[in-house]
Amino acid sequence: MAIIHQIRRKYANKAEETVADLLYGSGVKTEEEMETVIKRKAAEISIAMAILHGGEWRVQIDHNDPFVHITRRLKRNRQLAAKRG
Repeated sequence: MAIIHQIRRKYANKAEETVADLLYGSGVKTEEEMETVIKRKAAEISIAMAILHGGEWRVQIDHNDPFVHITRRLKRNRQLAAKRG
């Protein structure tokens, strides 16, 4: 039998291989650890945006509807919050 026929693919496609490499590189073993990594990375981005652009930034993460949102807090919202209490 030729060598080419003896090769077994570890992953079904390139996308699966990329995801596996990312998970292996991050050292994550559980889903909870992955959620913690996501929170940390989002916080790092919001800090970098604050340094680069100034202002206050907020992070919104929803794992049920795969969504991560990082946005600048508007001054108007801060003024309303101060008036309320």
